[in-house]
Amino acid sequence: MAKHYSVEKRPESYEPYEFKLPELYRKLAKEELREDDEIREQSLTQMREWIAKHPFIRKCRTDASFLLRFLRFRKYSVPMACEALERYLAMRQSFPQWFKNLDYNEPDLREMLEDGVFAKIGEDADGRTVIVFRFARFNVEKFGPLQEGRFVALLIETLLEWEELQIGGFRVLVDYTDSVLKHYGIWGISDMKIFMDAINRSYPIRIREIHGAKFPKFAVSILNLLLTFASPKLKDRITCYKTVKEMAANFDPSLLLKEWGGNCDLHELNQRFLKHLEDRREVILALDEMDIDTAHYASLWQQTTAVENEIDGGAMGSFRKLDVD
Repeated sequence: MAKHYSVEKRPESYEPYEFKLPELYRKLAKEELREDDEIREQSLTQMREWIAKHPFIRKCRTDASFLLRFLRFRKYSVPMACEALERYLAMRQSFPQWFKNLDYNEPDLREMLEDGVFAKIGEDADGRTVIVFRFARFNVEKFGPLQEGRFVALLIETLLEWEELQIGGFRVLVDYTDSVLKHYGIWGISDMKIFMDAINRSYPIRIREIHGAKFPKFAVSILNLLLTFASPKLKDRITCYKTVKEMAANFDPSLLLKEWGGNCDLHELNQRFLKHLEDRREVILALDEMDIDTAHYASLWQQTTAVENEIDGGAMGSFRKLDVD
């Protein structure tokens, strides 16, 4: 059973952190994130002291596993890690319908898991976690953007429990085969803004690459609209392919599903991930106990008329890497 971490601001003691990952991750952490034993301990101490004194944070996890998400995300700039934590807490508190009560046993979430929408493949030779989405498996006759967004939020919170992902980041493979217009049309502008803000600025995730295959031409304008809310860095990490076969050619068979010519069994992967969800269920639900004064952060998500007018006027932006001919 996973540990239920305290969310008090001033716990009496902390369990000492022990780096237990393979040597590859120690090397990656040092070279890419500036992490070593000394800076890790100093940064954790500084961040805990900042949380304890913060006038608007009422309750927050302060264990190393949780705080390292933000320190690694911001490459051990403590002020930037603290800012990222603030934004993450404010996001969860401001939009509880999207980001709270993420229970994998909730019928909608469980159904999407069992439909095979998502699979965690494993880690590549460079330590990056490889995950797969099969977009057409979202049941758009039954689920809307809120359910889809909650599903992705559950996945992110659960994946961040792996320190391998905190350090190495991840590569995303998306198969759009057989997707239809309704898969894209259910998302309104306000939903897109909330969701993309979470991905871009509020969740401490390191997306290294996004690979998409067989994206339909009829949805290009919708994708461009979605990407108006994405950061330039995220856009630059997207590559699309005409076919799944073309995408698969860029990956080792050990990182591909059997139906794509690889070695990975989807059922086996799903069972393994469901076990991880079961083990971490109480930890994920306990995140809801964290608390921050949202009134102070309301301006972060205020609608901007200028942006909405630009979008309504047809300024979709360009997606220069997209190839759907």
